[in-house]
Amino acid sequence: MGLCLRKKAFTLTELLVVVLIAGIMASFAIPNYSKAVERSHQTDAVNQLTTIWSANQVYRAQNGRFWPPDNNGGFGYLIVDINTNLALGVIENGMTYNCVGAGAPPGTFACTAARKPPAPTFTVRVTEAVLSATNPDPCVGGVNCP
Repeated sequence: MGLCLRKKAFTLTELLVVVLIAGIMASFAIPNYSKAVERSHQTDAVNQLTTIWSANQVYRAQNGRFWPPDNNGGFGYLIVDINTNLALGVIENGMTYNCVGAGAPPGTFACTAARKPPAPTFTVRVTEAVLSATNPDPCVGGVNCP
């Protein structure tokens, strides 16, 4: 008696088609994912700078001027100084934060958050002006804020 045992399996052509479709889907998904991650970093920077702006309004109400009082010899103040003087807990999260000020009361200040390389760079800036669509100002694509 001749028993014919037929095993059910995928052919090589079927496997190649599945791999090809998965590759095409990945080629669309990966760039979109990268863009979404960068947008989330930019949103995080805007949120952190808005927090710094709010804390600086409280600082001004208590001290009669904005923080920082000067530009620290042209170097500005980094995140440790910002967190200490404004009683915040801002986390860098791949960003470099810097604040500079002018000492004349009520004074002015400008704080920036710049994305650290090698990631795609961008800069976000907030000033003492009222929060609006342009404050904080995201300068996307590595373009420096004016």
